[in-house]
Amino acid sequence: MKVLISSSVKEGIEGPAKQLADMGCEILATKGTAEYLEQRGVEVRRLSEITGISETPELKTLHPKVFEMIFSGEVGLVAVIPYNFDGRRESIDVGGIALLRAAAKAGVPAAFSLDGLKKLIEQMEKGGIDLKENSREVFRFTSEYDRRIAEMLR
Repeated sequence: MKVLISSSVKEGIEGPAKQLADMGCEILATKGTAEYLEQRGVEVRRLSEITGISETPELKTLHPKVFEMIFSGEVGLVAVIPYNFDGRRESIDVGGIALLRAAAKAGVPAAFSLDGLKKLIEQMEKGGIDLKENSREVFRFTSEYDRRIAEMLR
């Protein structure tokens, strides 16, 4: 199973990533997350290898190949810890939120926090993830993220 990880907060992500790799998962990651994980001994395939484009701060995950992998089921878990919106337009996470929404729509388990990722791994080890509940949690999170942005931009 392929797992896509893109985390704005790097500290601590290596534990779950190692766990997933030990479970036989292939870890796909954005540049910064990949570098962090590689430095900690986690084998990673960079998304730029898949998309064929270099990442920029604005363009990391917004690529049809990435979304195709999610909707086709090729990616079996999406873990995105988005940028914390601090009131500046530059801090609005577009790609990460889009990946979470795509995963929830496609019925692919998704996590938007380190604790959420650990919870999904625990559920996987116990034999199953409640996809309907997971999708609900993801859509609640993305809705709240968007609401905060709309409120700050008033």
